Amino acid sequence: MLTRRAFLRALGLGVGALGLLLHKPKPGAGAPFIAGPGRARAEGVTPGPAAFDSGARAVREAAEALTGRGRGVLEAYPPGSVLFLGLLSLLPEPWRVAGLDWGIAVGAGAPTASASSVDAEALFAWCVRQYPTGPYSAAVIGAPSGAAAHLAALLRAPLLTSSLLLAFRRPSTPPDDVAEAQKRAEPLLEALTQARERISALPFELVHHVDPVHDRLLVKHLALVRLKLHALPEAYSRFIRERLEPGGALVLLNCAYPWPQYRLGDGVYVQVGGLGGVSPAEYKKRWPLPYPLEVRRESEWGCPEPFAESVRAFAAREGFELLEIRLDHPWAYSRLAYRAYLACEGVRDRWVFLDCFTHQNPRTNVRTGIPGLWLPFNTIDALEQAGAFLRGKRFERIYLALVPAIPPAPDTAPLERWRALLAEHGEAVRLVGVSPGRYPADPLAPFCFMADVKGLRRRLAREKPLTLERPALRKLVKAVAGGAEVRYGQR
Repeated sequence: MLTRRAFLRALGLGVGALGLLLHKPKPGAGAPFIAGPGRARAEGVTPGPAAFDSGARAVREAAEALTGRGRGVLEAYPPGSVLFLGLLSLLPEPWRVAGLDWGIAVGAGAPTASASSVDAEALFAWCVRQYPTGPYSAAVIGAPSGAAAHLAALLRAPLLTSSLLLAFRRPSTPPDDVAEAQKRAEPLLEALTQARERISALPFELVHHVDPVHDRLLVKHLALVRLKLHALPEAYSRFIRERLEPGGALVLLNCAYPWPQYRLGDGVYVQVGGLGGVSPAEYKKRWPLPYPLEVRRESEWGCPEPFAESVRAFAAREGFELLEIRLDHPWAYSRLAYRAYLACEGVRDRWVFLDCFTHQNPRTNVRTGIPGLWLPFNTIDALEQAGAFLRGKRFERIYLALVPAIPPAPDTAPLERWRALLAEHGEAVRLVGVSPGRYPADPLAPFCFMADVKGLRRRLAREKPLTLERPALRKLVKAVAGGAEVRYGQR
């Protein structure tokens, strides 16, 4: 029998393990590397992308689909954390939230002092290290998302993201005090700005992203700063020249999704809120800041136009074909990726797998032949988008994966509504990594999700993985990507 003392001991050990990993994952070709405080200061090691960053996860999912190696979303968790999270999952929801809050407070994020050593060239060089030597017939480049990972997996192509997120520890603030969170992040943003001018000639913008609705535990303890490129890093240019086949193509995902951002200085912004069921106007009304406001490409999903222009110029200069896909919402790329699955030989076109945010694994989709339809998040707006997609359709089997919400947000769609919607359109509906008794505040969901997708690969793997040829992608874009700008550039 588990005594109270034994439970608290296991809880403490689990929190310690979770904090250590969130703070310092192992470096190398797998999980993103966040340098420890001593090493970052003493050796000038740049902090790496946050282990939970959606952009970094999309890169890793594309790499896993290419190599067949990886731990999926579990790369953001230490091996021992399943004990802590398993114990936490037995407790009432408020205790689960409190346990994760404690874990983030004691260990998540890189030290603020390491911001002065951030080298953008070194940071984005991490992306190219995830991929085999090639050669490749195409590379997907630009705005990261789950849809981008699906397209890259189908094309057997690397994904080179235009943005990565850094997470830094700072003094804790109430999650609703956005003004104080911004004030406490100012020294960090100043250090990053100075590092940008001193260390690297690579141009980029900084966006301090504060979402008190969907990231309450994170914004309570961390400054989340996204680096968004304005030009191709040398690591990307070299990778493309050396590993793309002659006549190869660059598939540029130029997502124009807009969001209001406050201008703090030259190339430095703060964004309050993000994609979900809460509108920009509602965020502005509840959490205003005293800075000039501009509508710009959104922090997490938008592609900076200067970066897109840099890719165009590089493709023309180097003689690579350019397929530019400009859409106004990440969900539009998801619908395109789904149609790309249907264009592949061997696809199970009467089945569909709805994955969500970082709870996806395109390796499983291409191996099993089940088309993926990526949901940007688990919110009411995503439920409505799924409903619009399903209208008039009937499937033999629908799989549903939903990222957990800890704590649940006011716009988190209830599981009952998801199941009711899918039951109208599927003869069989199967949950993947979703526990009805614990959702949405389910600490074990990532482990359950990966166990379930491994089981799908084991039972349903096809002899040949799904593959999308470039001519098929061109045809799809012209036929179904309404509003896309398709450009072909060769010297």
